[in-house]
Amino acid sequence: MTQRPENIYDRYHAHVYFGPASLAQARALCAQAGALFGVSVGRVHERPVGPHPHWSCQLAFDSRVFEQFLPWLEQHRGGLSVLVHGVTGDDLADHTAHASWLGDEAALNLDMFRR
Repeated sequence: MTQRPENIYDRYHAHVYFGPASLAQARALCAQAGALFGVSVGRVHERPVGPHPHWSCQLAFDSRVFEQFLPWLEQHRGGLSVLVHGVTGDDLADHTAHASWLGDEAALNLDMFRR
C-alpha cells in the first residue's frame, strides 16, 4: 500500500508528474496551486530531470500550508501522480523514506543520490 503524506517535516516538495497529453493540465494545476496557496512553483520540465522518471513540476511549501494544500492537491490533480516528500537535507531519504504519493507511484532514478 502506498504511504499517504503526513505533516511531520518543516518543508516539503510536491513533484507533479505529467506527459505531453497532460502538459496543459499540469501547468494549470501548478499555477493555481501557486495562486491559491502561495506555494513556490518551479520550472515545468518537459523531460525527465534528476531522479524523476517523467516530466514534472516542483511545488515547494512548508508545514503551515500542508493541511490545506494537500487535500486540495489530491482533489484537483485530475489523475496526475504527485510525489510528496519532506525536505530534510538528505536527498536519498527524502525521495525514499520521507516520500509518499498522490496517485500512482513511479520508480525513481535514485542512483544520483548513491555516490
